Amino acid sequence: MAGPQKEFEVHPYVQFMMDKYSPYKNWIKSEGVPIVSGEFVQDVRTEPLGYWARKDCKGAICTFSDQMVADGYICEIDPGKSSKPQRQLYEEIITVAAGRGATSVWYDGTAKRTFEWERGSTFAIPLNAWHQHFNASGSEPARYFALTSQPVAFELYRDAEFIYNTNYQFKDRFDPGDVDFFSKEGKYFTEYYGGILHSNFIPDIRKINLVAREKRGKGTKNMYIHMSGGSMLAHVSEFPVGRYKKAHRHGPGAHVFLLNSTGYTLMWQEGEKPKRYDWHEGTVISPPAGGWHQHYNTGNQPCKFVALHANTAVQGEERGVEQIEFEEGDEWMRQMFADECAKNGVKVDM
Repeated sequence: MAGPQKEFEVHPYVQFMMDKYSPYKNWIKSEGVPIVSGEFVQDVRTEPLGYWARKDCKGAICTFSDQMVADGYICEIDPGKSSKPQRQLYEEIITVAAGRGATSVWYDGTAKRTFEWERGSTFAIPLNAWHQHFNASGSEPARYFALTSQPVAFELYRDAEFIYNTNYQFKDRFDPGDVDFFSKEGKYFTEYYGGILHSNFIPDIRKINLVAREKRGKGTKNMYIHMSGGSMLAHVSEFPVGRYKKAHRHGPGAHVFLLNSTGYTLMWQEGEKPKRYDWHEGTVISPPAGGWHQHYNTGNQPCKFVALHANTAVQGEERGVEQIEFEEGDEWMRQMFADECAKNGVKVDM
């Protein structure tokens, strides 16, 4: 009996909307900055950027895996300079890749709340709040990687003027009267599997507490993160030297920012040969929706990364994210890992 057949590669309605409107894609082209596509950027700290008039600094837009639920961007602020104040009707989570500085956040008619950041700092911009970033160094640039729900906003409203110039204040997300909004200590909820940290500002994402989450492999640790009342999420994962995680797949919108170590990720669609992506600190990888991916640590320290993602990447977790058990992996994958570890003087510990 013949199996199910695919009716459409792209549904006619989706194709019509892409051909006739494509509001988000048209907008990013109009911004005049480099657009990084595919699934991967080798290093956000060195990726070539262009002048971004909207922010009055350098930048590039990362539209990975054509997922259209969340896209990233890279921003660089010159020594002693600042970005242009901006607000927007979409969510944004930021991880600082290099440098140090400060950010001010406010609503019209309210006092500014300012906090300082450095390499590894992670925070979310409250929905539609004014914000401005400052580079505190007079000699070195500052760079950050951000993930936004911008594609969804443009798909819904198709009007940049509305998205960037609406003055509604979402005080359930950001209370401008709360002087400690960005300085209060985060709260850990360890009763949830993998743990959840609720915090509006994390000084260094590398230093947060992690808990055991070994369904993806022995020695693996994790902590989910919720910030500024948003629907976008993040999580930090760590796995040991000489090990790799189980291959898995999930929904769209995940962007993995490597924080340390060296290694590679294999990614593939069902029935296709895996493609390899080598990484180190500063690499960002975005697995396509429904695509298998597997992370391998070949460095001499535990690998830690932060994944910034839309909630579509994890919706359905209660039904279980699909993964492949270690013993079901192909022998050539195991041999590749052993060879790469040997090159680095690392003992395989699977």
